[in-house]
Amino acid sequence: MLLFEFTNLNGEKEAIPSQWLDKDGVILAWPSRKQRRVQLQLLRYLATKFLPNRTYREVEVNIVLKNWHAFDDHALLRREMFDLGLLDRELDGSQYRRAV
Repeated sequence: MLLFEFTNLNGEKEAIPSQWLDKDGVILAWPSRKQRRVQLQLLRYLATKFLPNRTYREVEVNIVLKNWHAFDDHALLRREMFDLGLLDRELDGSQYRRAV
C-alpha cells in the first residue's frame, strides 16, 4: 500500500493511504464513518494548510479548504476541524484561527 506522508501540527510524521489523495495532495473523497481514523488523519493534514497566528475570515477558510479537496464539501471539513479543535473561531463565526 502506498502512503502519503506529512508532518502534523505536533511535529509528528503521519501517513495516509494514498488512495485518498492525488499526486498534488488534494483530498479526492471523504472516507465513510467506518474509516474514522483516516478522516482524522485527513483533518490533521488539512490543518497544516493554515498559517499559525493568522486570522481567517470564513470565506478565506472556505478558499483554503476548497483548494485542498475535490469532493465539494468545505462546510463539512470546516465543521469537523472546529469540532476537533483544529480551528478556533469567534462565537459569531466571523473569524477563524489555526488552533495549535
